[in-house]
Amino acid sequence: MFETVIERFVGMTDSELDAELRASELAHREHAARRAALIAIVECRRLHRADGHRTTAAYLRSTCNSSGTQIALDRKLARLLNAQQTVGDALLAGRIGIGHAAEIARILDNPRISQLLPLVVDVFVEQAEHRSYNDFRGDIDAFVTLTDQDGAFAELASNVEHRTASVNDLGGVLDIVASGGDPITTAQMVAVFESFVEGEYRADVDARREAYRDDTDQYPLARTPSQRRFDALIAIFAAAAASPKGRALPAPTTHVLIDQRSLHEAFTHAGITLPNGNLADIEQVGEDPTMLATLADELLADPAAFCSRRCETSTGTAIHPIIALRAALTGHIRRVVVDSDGVVIDYGTKQRLFTGHARAAAMLLATTCTHPGCRLPARLCEVDHIREWNNGGRTDQHNSDIKCGGHNRFKHRERWKTRRDERGRIYNIRADGTIVLPVGERTPDLSADELAEMTRSRLTAQLRSAGQLTQT
Repeated sequence: MFETVIERFVGMTDSELDAELRASELAHREHAARRAALIAIVECRRLHRADGHRTTAAYLRSTCNSSGTQIALDRKLARLLNAQQTVGDALLAGRIGIGHAAEIARILDNPRISQLLPLVVDVFVEQAEHRSYNDFRGDIDAFVTLTDQDGAFAELASNVEHRTASVNDLGGVLDIVASGGDPITTAQMVAVFESFVEGEYRADVDARREAYRDDTDQYPLARTPSQRRFDALIAIFAAAAASPKGRALPAPTTHVLIDQRSLHEAFTHAGITLPNGNLADIEQVGEDPTMLATLADELLADPAAFCSRRCETSTGTAIHPIIALRAALTGHIRRVVVDSDGVVIDYGTKQRLFTGHARAAAMLLATTCTHPGCRLPARLCEVDHIREWNNGGRTDQHNSDIKCGGHNRFKHRERWKTRRDERGRIYNIRADGTIVLPVGERTPDLSADELAEMTRSRLTAQLRSAGQLTQT
């Protein structure tokens, strides 16, 4: 029977295979929604008692022969969809993935902030449709950290208290384990490691270019990513041993992104300044009910704006505002304050290439290459113009796109375009005009971006014809 299925799929064209896989994913999501509804009713009726099971989990282990991990996911989705049918509607229609729904369930499972879920569920369902899983998980991390600051701080204290590391020889095989610490130390260590990984990557790219010249993209790199990471770790140990100050922590540039309001509130709640600019008594801050209600009031007033807040490292890891405050005061990191649109700087059209601060600012808009499915870190990528510079595209964050070298060349070779929707999200458009979308995502509205481009092009042409604009 399975052989027949294989033979059927083998006989399909590439487009038919793609359509079949998409249909399968949509059916999988619908099935997950229906399964969650079934389990929710099973839990409500306490059906597990029929055959003497003590718990629903035991009933599911017996009836479905499922793993503990699968049972936990099923029950999590059942609780979520039973409480928030908006999520159930989106999952049943296939607009969001099962993993995205499970991330939303993290808010419901947190007893300290579960009551906030009805206020933000529509915002997160909309984000889940348009955001990759990794990016959406970061959105949930940021929300939980911001709204459950007591829990986040307790977790932070535990991580620092229980930090540990070991380097072992297991029968001639290197085994290194380390965990714990605070986010700033973690960001510094990751920056050191990634800088060495980048060095290994650049070495492989240069060697391939030297060997194959114009055909370089047709050949794989000499080492796999895993092998480069291992070799980078060895290089770090070797560099530390060779340094006269081997135990001194290197000082790479580590960025912490925080929006203006969150930074201001971090100072306020620390008793450094009040919104009117006056100094406050640190002991009175925690007793001020109006100050403690600020986050809740903002969430009620505008959930979408609240969920766009940022307090994270440049790699997308959410951090506690107190850690950002400490970093801002001690100067251990480079803090980057963004406005409500997430913009750091604007270099206009006079600069042709993204270099220096313009490149650094553009890199903060993404953690990986924005080509669909690519996860190469942004630090190894190139900054490209969404609107070509020679067609009036500006060299600023609004017009920047992060692409790895291979996908940047692919974009120009295949005549792909990139455009933003009204929320600033980037979409890739094939040469035939079709938008590259994952399963279930509805076609975005790019009309505002297209209208702005047409207006800009028309004005540019008029100014040039009038001799009032020259190429810079």
